[in-house]
Amino acid sequence: MVQFVVDAFGTAVGVKCDPQARGRLMEQWNRCLTDREPETTVTHTGGDLTNAADYSLSSTLTVAAISAQSGQRLMFHACGLADPQSGRVAVLVAQSGTGKTTASIRLSQAGLGYVSDETIAIDDDLSVRRYPKPLSIVDDPGFPYEKSQHSPDDLGMAPLNELPLTAAAVVLLNRDREGASEPALSSVDLIDGLVRVIPQTSALPSLRDPLAKLATAVESIGGLLELTYSEIHEAKALLTELLSAPPRSSASGFSHHPPTNDLTTHGAPVQVTPPERVGAVRRAPYLDAISQDGRVLLLVGTSCLVLDGPGAVLWLAANEKLAIAEAVRRSRELLGDHPDADSLVHAATLELISHGILLPVDEPPVSDEAQPPAN
Repeated sequence: MVQFVVDAFGTAVGVKCDPQARGRLMEQWNRCLTDREPETTVTHTGGDLTNAADYSLSSTLTVAAISAQSGQRLMFHACGLADPQSGRVAVLVAQSGTGKTTASIRLSQAGLGYVSDETIAIDDDLSVRRYPKPLSIVDDPGFPYEKSQHSPDDLGMAPLNELPLTAAAVVLLNRDREGASEPALSSVDLIDGLVRVIPQTSALPSLRDPLAKLATAVESIGGLLELTYSEIHEAKALLTELLSAPPRSSASGFSHHPPTNDLTTHGAPVQVTPPERVGAVRRAPYLDAISQDGRVLLLVGTSCLVLDGPGAVLWLAANEKLAIAEAVRRSRELLGDHPDADSLVHAATLELISHGILLPVDEPPVSDEAQPPAN
């Protein structure tokens, strides 16, 4: 076998392959080639069988780079397009199979610089790492999982020179195939948006303070946006205007609630059968949490949970042992004196315990009959 080396958003990955496949593969990966020493190695299997083996290599190489950078930086399952003059990057986030590759091709053919169609890695200073990999294209709609690999040069996609790249916007793609109106950008609530973004990140739980790091990054560039469109090429002018505008910033703010050492966990929430009666609770182990406007975004392992109403009040107050009577008082104070406050708080308590978000403290509630008589 022979080898060439690819720069995958900062990681030098050696690719071992049969000699007859080397020229074809290097042409596909021509914008990512580097003369650095490889930090990790993958193997192209399948000899000169092109499509299946080449497509498998693309996935294997990306996963190897993600593994190498786990815990070091934010990594979005997204495509990236940049203003070729300023290097400001729009990070376009979407689920697999919903148009990232098409967006990369159409928008870069229209003049925006191609950064990647797969993974956008962002450092703490918001600098973006290039990954102009070959693009996987479905040749026959009847066989959507059979894809051929094409270099961005072959597709006429605009290159980028060596200017530094900086994240300027994180945009959720929302394609409206029946839409007749012009493409539109709109702001997205921080917590609601992060719930949509988190499944499209890689190795997020491996970061220190992952939710705070993610929220800080998107807030520092003006908060999350949603692009609603019918055909992505029609959004080119809108995205060009976004990237050429002065840097945005968001003043919405959020609070960070990192776990104490005894509450840190990388596991999934464990379902617990609530006891028949609960007198006090405390937080169960979790990985990270932020809150904003009375809502809580909680990360437990790879699970993302949103709490609001009495559930948020309970969780925020249960950083140390919280008596249920005190939870009812705080709920009334923060949410209003609802006539069913007692039952709502108790129901929320049992629900959070059942999902392993709160833990009951071994302190049975004191019944009215057990109260000492008044003097």
